[in-house]
Amino acid sequence: MDAIIIKPRNELLKKFVQYFLFFRKPDAGLVSYSTFPNNNLCLAIYKENKIEYTSDSKSNHCIVSKDSSSFKSRLFGFHKMPFHVNVHSALDQICILFEPAALTAFTNESYQDLLSADHVFDIFGRNSHFLLEEIFDDEDLFKRAEKLEHILMSNLKIRQPEKLKEALDFISTGSDHLTIDMLAKKLGISPPTLFRLFKYNVGLNPKSYINTNRFRNILNEILQRKQALTSVAHANLYYDQAHFIKDFKAFSGYSPKQLINKISIEQNNLAWIYQNKNHR
Repeated sequence: MDAIIIKPRNELLKKFVQYFLFFRKPDAGLVSYSTFPNNNLCLAIYKENKIEYTSDSKSNHCIVSKDSSSFKSRLFGFHKMPFHVNVHSALDQICILFEPAALTAFTNESYQDLLSADHVFDIFGRNSHFLLEEIFDDEDLFKRAEKLEHILMSNLKIRQPEKLKEALDFISTGSDHLTIDMLAKKLGISPPTLFRLFKYNVGLNPKSYINTNRFRNILNEILQRKQALTSVAHANLYYDQAHFIKDFKAFSGYSPKQLINKISIEQNNLAWIYQNKNHR
């Protein structure tokens, strides 16, 4: 299975969309992959596939198989554990990776309604089926990305609250181990207001967002292999190595040392564990 990443060219759109990810698999052999919790939101678009998704306290698993229906589009994100995917069919999939809270710049629909929908791409217009046919008919992935950019730009409204922008900046650039009370005080709002701000605009609560952001920072530092694990732990305010490994394993399913030997990086963006079951 091939995974190709193409970043937006429009400078304004880059603020909202991290990249377009194209998966292609020509045969029906089984492949599996796992990705890890992130604060970005993925809009996944499938052609002639059946999607079975299970997410609960013990499982976060998606099975992709053959289906006669033309298109499905679903949102995936805000995982609290690794996201495991088994693909049992040929695949021609598009993923739009939105920056945190960026989807609200394109639609008024609530996250809860969209997370349970099978045709999320409908938010971009009544002719969404026709638009997807036009996109998938083009074999050139760069042209597909251009068409997606045009659709997204035509639906861009830009109305993110200033307090939310401030909060995201504090979390991404702050060196302190932020608590909810600390963040609310920095913003000059109450913790309940902060909670509502995140749930409505981001789709998850601020504590989950902060914890996931911390994990991704740690993961990036580990993958760069520039520091010893003890240094990475101390830099992220873990002074108990056992606690550090336990938290990391809760997000990734592996200890840091185990993950380094398994993980692959695609184009410096996609961190995943990929297995081609036909060649094991």
